[in-house]
Amino acid sequence: MPYSTVAELPDNVKSLPAHAKEIYMKAFNAAFEQYKDRGKQREALAHATAWTAVKTKYKQDENDNWVAKEAASDLSDDNKSDEITSVEPEKMKEVITYEPIEALRNTYQEIIQEAGKRNASLDAARIKKIVELCQELLSSEGEVDVKVIKKVTKEAAEVLTLIKEQPAMKIEDGQKFPSGAYVYVPDTDKPSGWQLRIWETPDLKATKKQVKIAALYLSNGGYSGKHANIAREKLSEVKRRLRSEYLNLEMDDLPKWITETETRERILNFTPLTEAKYEKRRAQVIVIKPGFNASEDRYYPAEMLKRDYKVFEGMKMYADHPTEEEDKARPERSITDWVATLKEVTCDENGVVTGIAEVIVEWLNEKLTALRDKGMLNEMGISINAVGSATKSTIDGKETLVIEKLVACRSVDFVTEPGAGGIVTFYESDRRYDVDLIELSTLREKRPDLVKSIEANVRAEITKEVKKAMENEEKITELEGQVTTLTAENTDLKTKMTEVEKAKAKAEAQATIKEAVDQAELPNAAKERIVERFKDAETADGIEEAIKSEVDYIAKLAEAGKVKGLGQTKTNPEKDKADLRESFKKLHPEWTDAQIDTAVTGR
Repeated sequence: MPYSTVAELPDNVKSLPAHAKEIYMKAFNAAFEQYKDRGKQREALAHATAWTAVKTKYKQDENDNWVAKEAASDLSDDNKSDEITSVEPEKMKEVITYEPIEALRNTYQEIIQEAGKRNASLDAARIKKIVELCQELLSSEGEVDVKVIKKVTKEAAEVLTLIKEQPAMKIEDGQKFPSGAYVYVPDTDKPSGWQLRIWETPDLKATKKQVKIAALYLSNGGYSGKHANIAREKLSEVKRRLRSEYLNLEMDDLPKWITETETRERILNFTPLTEAKYEKRRAQVIVIKPGFNASEDRYYPAEMLKRDYKVFEGMKMYADHPTEEEDKARPERSITDWVATLKEVTCDENGVVTGIAEVIVEWLNEKLTALRDKGMLNEMGISINAVGSATKSTIDGKETLVIEKLVACRSVDFVTEPGAGGIVTFYESDRRYDVDLIELSTLREKRPDLVKSIEANVRAEITKEVKKAMENEEKITELEGQVTTLTAENTDLKTKMTEVEKAKAKAEAQATIKEAVDQAELPNAAKERIVERFKDAETADGIEEAIKSEVDYIAKLAEAGKVKGLGQTKTNPEKDKADLRESFKKLHPEWTDAQIDTAVTGR
């Protein structure tokens, strides 16, 4: 199976130098994918390919230690024409030149390394063929035609270019994931450094389960005791990406260790109509792009715009921003300033938000048409007037406010030009009068009656909830008492049922025992003894054996009273009975005379 880290490599590979181990791992993974149709030979072929890749850069010295090979610095007379270098004479001694076979070896080495870290599935048959051809030439002990080597090198170079055009991939859990599956990607070309995977599988992509796992890697306890190794300057951005995924998946249980202090901010962003298309009162416009605004005090993440772009759908578009006085007097804006409506808002894969401005007044139609015909559309632009949630962060070394969520859009206005630093000419909003931005302290100062009313409602609601909770607690206590009572009653019933069942079983067993004893050909005394022995029995198990044992016992006693081995003798029945009677009396001194008589006569 493919290797994720060098620590998983076979023991005989772990003694290689660090770089050689990386070569081995990448070569093995690439070959393992290419030889997937080879069945049982697949793994062996992959290992062979990996060793070949290592040997292109390393060799064993006289002590069997693996050391890096040195490139040839001299060319034979036959191969001088193949030198691939052109430098000034005084610098010639600094240049390392390669024979054709060395050029092929280096290209093959690159193919193995690049295929190991990329999704080299495109034209896999071609890649596989050139790898096998390179291996054949590089492992050949005889001389190979230089023209053949050059031809193969050229094909290998083309294959290498093909591989490099494919995205790098990281193998985890036996599956290939692109850089987009990870929150932390310090270098898109080096999968080994990618961390915090949020895609569960390449098909499912980001899931709640996988996002939670990624977040746990940043917690104190880590995930299964493991922690992510994130560069300090990137930690804030990583946490923001995770918060964004929680929002994307509508997950409410945001972990405290990835939260940041959040504020509400007004978003004012100007976009010129440079790329706009205007035809028949319809202007296709760019509403907002991801990245920094002109003054770099706001940053709009692409993933946020792709999630929240719909707040712009159906927004009324006005001519110019209102003045401060106009906004205070009529915050809902004037119908006479309404010139268009923004529709069909979309967001592409890069996070660029576009829409169609449906122009509804003739004077603006004429102006936009004239600007278009004269190539001056860039003289006009649109500016969004929205509110968003923001956190302080450092992006590309710049401290800024990152807009993590678009809460609402108020309007999208046509304006003539941005103000200084790229921000539209717009007064700084007074938070004391902006309902979307107002602070609690200002609200207490300006509308204490409203605050008092809100607090009263909150207290009433809390009291109601507390009362309800207490009632529920009382009900729970009452129900718990009922459960205890029912449990006790149930236990008593079970006990009684058990006793009844035992009594029934005992009665049936005693009846069976009595019947068996009555039918046995035993003296009454023996029968009474058996009955006494089984008087508490709840089953008839063993009664047959007890009766047989008693019969055998009496038979042996009777046999013991006879004299044997002295030839023919005269019998004396009366004497025999007296002797037998005496024997029973000694064996059972507790028997009465009547019981002994019964035992002697057998009835």
